Amino acid sequence: MKNKIILLSGIIMFTLFNSFSYAQQKQVTGTVTDISSVPIPGVNVIVKDTSRGTTTDFDGNYSIAVNQGETLVFSFVGFKTAEQVVGGNDTYDVFLETDNEQLDEVVVIGYGTQKRKDVTGAVGSIKSESFIDALPIAPEQLLRGKVAGVSVVQSSGQPGANSTVRIRGTSSISAGNDPLYVIDGVPLQFNSSNNQVRTVTSGSSPLSEEAPNPLSLINPADIESIDILKDASATAIYGSRGANGVIVITTKNKGKFGDFLSYDSYVGVSSVPEFLPFLSADEYRNYANSNGLPLSDLGANTNWQKEVFRTAFSQNHNVSFAGGSQTTNITSTLGYNNQEGILLDSDLKKYTARLNANHSAVNDRLKLGVHMTYANIEDQRAALNSNIADEGGNILKDALRWAPTLPVRNDDGSYYQIGALRVNPVSWVDVTDETNSTLFLGNLDASFELIEGLKLSTNIGHSSENVSRYTNIPSTHPAGEGQGGTASISKYKNTNILAETNLTYEKQINEENHINVLAGYSYQRFVTENTFTSANNFVSDATKWNLIQSGTIQSNISFKDANRLSSYYGRINYKYKDRYLLTFTLRRDGSSRFGSNNKWGTFPSGALAWNVTDEDFMANSKISNLKLRVGYGITGNQEIPNNLYLEQLSIDGSAIYVFGGDAIPSVLPSNYANPDLKWEETSQLNFGVDFGLLDQRITGSLDYYIKKTDDLLLEFSTAAPSVVATQWANVGEVENKGFELNLNADIIQNENFNWSSNLNFATNKNEVISLSNENFQRDEIRTTNGSGVVGNNALTKIIKPGLPLNSFYGWKFTGYDANGLETYLDVDGVDGADEVVIGDANPDWTLGFNNTFNYKRIDASVNFVGVIGNDIYNNTAAEFSYVSQTPGVNVLKSALNTGASRTQTAQYSSQWIEDGSYLRLDNLTIGYNFDVNNANFLKKARIYVSGSNLFVITDYSGFDPEVRTRSVGIDYLVYPRPRTFLLGLNVTF
Repeated sequence: MKNKIILLSGIIMFTLFNSFSYAQQKQVTGTVTDISSVPIPGVNVIVKDTSRGTTTDFDGNYSIAVNQGETLVFSFVGFKTAEQVVGGNDTYDVFLETDNEQLDEVVVIGYGTQKRKDVTGAVGSIKSESFIDALPIAPEQLLRGKVAGVSVVQSSGQPGANSTVRIRGTSSISAGNDPLYVIDGVPLQFNSSNNQVRTVTSGSSPLSEEAPNPLSLINPADIESIDILKDASATAIYGSRGANGVIVITTKNKGKFGDFLSYDSYVGVSSVPEFLPFLSADEYRNYANSNGLPLSDLGANTNWQKEVFRTAFSQNHNVSFAGGSQTTNITSTLGYNNQEGILLDSDLKKYTARLNANHSAVNDRLKLGVHMTYANIEDQRAALNSNIADEGGNILKDALRWAPTLPVRNDDGSYYQIGALRVNPVSWVDVTDETNSTLFLGNLDASFELIEGLKLSTNIGHSSENVSRYTNIPSTHPAGEGQGGTASISKYKNTNILAETNLTYEKQINEENHINVLAGYSYQRFVTENTFTSANNFVSDATKWNLIQSGTIQSNISFKDANRLSSYYGRINYKYKDRYLLTFTLRRDGSSRFGSNNKWGTFPSGALAWNVTDEDFMANSKISNLKLRVGYGITGNQEIPNNLYLEQLSIDGSAIYVFGGDAIPSVLPSNYANPDLKWEETSQLNFGVDFGLLDQRITGSLDYYIKKTDDLLLEFSTAAPSVVATQWANVGEVENKGFELNLNADIIQNENFNWSSNLNFATNKNEVISLSNENFQRDEIRTTNGSGVVGNNALTKIIKPGLPLNSFYGWKFTGYDANGLETYLDVDGVDGADEVVIGDANPDWTLGFNNTFNYKRIDASVNFVGVIGNDIYNNTAAEFSYVSQTPGVNVLKSALNTGASRTQTAQYSSQWIEDGSYLRLDNLTIGYNFDVNNANFLKKARIYVSGSNLFVITDYSGFDPEVRTRSVGIDYLVYPRPRTFLLGLNVTF
């Protein structure tokens, strides 16, 4: 890592201090305004045919050194470019005219770009200008509440925690539901089925089972734009990987706008917003004494939640440089982030470096580009496992259940302990769980214009992700004492090679007809490697995992596999009179993940759009933009484990035969061959309207879609007798349909004050259509065990035709009988309580409300996110709302008022299904821009304060309604999301 960072640092310093000589220069100043004399900040002012330049300040003022006779070029998005020849004057005021063509922002689509006006599919976009100042660890968090139909749920408040991203609902039961991520043209295998790092976790282990977030290795400060391809007409260009949507990330490359050096930094503090209302020491004593119950009381008054949570500090620093000439530009960034977690012994350190460079030659016919990222994350996790079963403990579970009458430490300073199943919560800091992750991502692209309009392009990419995890529970800790200490080492590696070549032909055939044709070939190969070793009974705790052979090896596993994708793709975009638009896309994929009878698949799509505004009858309309869209296409989902179509053999350690005194493990079939196995297919129909009113003061879009996924990859039981218990087959269908609305408004625009607002909301209805076909039949699938001591880990969800995925299924609570025992609904009056549908984890609505304000030199942004109509199984409340083990185990205060008998054990039922609707003030930022006109070395200086997760309006009783532990909508021992306050600085030289 150090060598690569030194190399990139050298490039930055070499370019930064490369001097340019000037002769007979003078300082020229002026103000840039629009046609209404309103100053325009941020205008690029460049000396023509040089790399010298500056930008206007908040009041539209600029100052630049220039030679007499040179030409200044003034450019800004949404305005026509202006030029001014420098003569004898020292002041040149310039006004820019509005350019309606440039008001159509450029969006990135698969293998190209389009003006927003020409887009026929459902594509959402956010630009770096709309990013919050308090940049998150991972870039997918930038999408929160910004794009209709895109749901982003962070699994926990652990620094660098994974996120669940869903575009237009959940479509698959067994295959992946994550979108495809494409970074600077390189598709990456970043999904939940490919980033697991094993450890010694089991049903009773305290160590986290949460997969690391590979997207955390991308620095959000490097990102210029994120484009989200939502419907099939937009995603079909990615074929078998487009069913769950595509997120296209483009990194910054602004060297062509002139040299600049910028420094962005913030420092912050975080804390848990609130504690769960458990009994205090006095309340705990009073309950025991009033009921004549014995208790262990050492006179302490310990709030265990306060003991394990802390005020956490964070800091972030990014240094960026951009520079270049008319033919070459370079952008590079170095980043550092240090974030403490609000739970003891959790933190994350992140180091990133990025270099983008572009060069054009042969009269701009040849274009070359290089994009490189290197990142390293050092992650220390708290001993917190949300999948823990029965009586197993961890830092949060023990903090909730430990008696408040017990002390943290003994008189001699050692931790007060009870035993292996009741561990002092604070002592979990002696358990080590470290992860070190690195990522290298790079690609080289080249294009050459063979003849006018015909361009040949090549893109060669490579990524390498390495994750190493080390765990240790020393023998001196109660959790490791019975095993003589435990340790594990896990190493995961994922490499990716990409080679793509395509031809594009673009021609304005005549005044009315325009065509753009793309044809290409792509080859991509992923290789995954993993090794895992665990041991116990160590000679000494001093070496942890560094001398793992000094213990007794418990597990020693390794594997390596690969998958390949070979593809041909093409697209035609046709425009007639700039108002009638046609897009047709076709991709043919060959995947090594599927059987010989279905190794190749074809994925077509088509879309039509009509720019109604360009019609003559709209000439005098107050509607400034109106476009109608319709699209249909078929995409695939190949995100399943490798080699499921092959007959597989596995070593069965439970079946051992002794030959000649040696124990020989048996090798048995573990999977039957299925040459007909193929990808899931998603067909999607989309109707859309894009609109603008009052000269684009109000803009927006409305979409309605129907998305059907069939040939679901499901596992079925084999007929007995059979060595293999189950087999995979393509069976079943799931449907999603819904509306999406996005509204933008420039509510107030004047010389001193501006207010812009965005409101987006979406609804999605999910339904399982079928789980059977002519060869395989299944009425329902029960899924997702509960956690902890509740109902012996009862299954909590059901998949059944007519119901949405993630439906909660169990007993419907009806109250208590005369003995204080729970009663449940008996539907048929036979054999007691019956299981019924008791909730739905899917929200009825998701929404985002984002506002930006500018008053003179003060700016502010306010961002809200929310969901309406989803249910949450509060597994934590279900475990700690029964007094059957109290005293001995602490409980929620509400447990004393339920009316339940002390003989009632914890049960999973509708009593613990809660409304998860919420509205969150996700971020509030206020900034001040300093006047830098008299500071020749400064182009910009800004200071800001920012708060995240400031408040949540909800009826949910847990730490936070935005949860995902074992499964969507289940809350058990979740690491709470912190409330954070930051002080930041942006400086550009």
